[in-house]
Amino acid sequence: MINTQPPRKDFFIVSNRIFEFKLKPRDFIVYSCLLRHADIANHTCFPSRRLISEECQIDKKTVDVALNSLIEVGLIRKITRTRFDGSKTSNLYHVVDLTEINSE
Repeated sequence: MINTQPPRKDFFIVSNRIFEFKLKPRDFIVYSCLLRHADIANHTCFPSRRLISEECQIDKKTVDVALNSLIEVGLIRKITRTRFDGSKTSNLYHVVDLTEINSE
């Protein structure tokens, strides 16, 4: 049976497989935040560090450490973005499908 209802926006799903990666709490909450903002079709999002910091109740430096840990493990990919005038804007994050990577 095909679900024809539009996706609900009041929740998101985290795969049980995430626990295989033995993430630190800061990494788990940042991963969850990115997943919460990710587009359903292509698994990308672009929340600012400030927004992630506010939603996760952690400082921006902790967000940076968590993002780097998630990149290192292979759970996300980060694409640095710039505006036409060369100034920086929020990064684009791709949340990797957990079936595509192996846990340790």
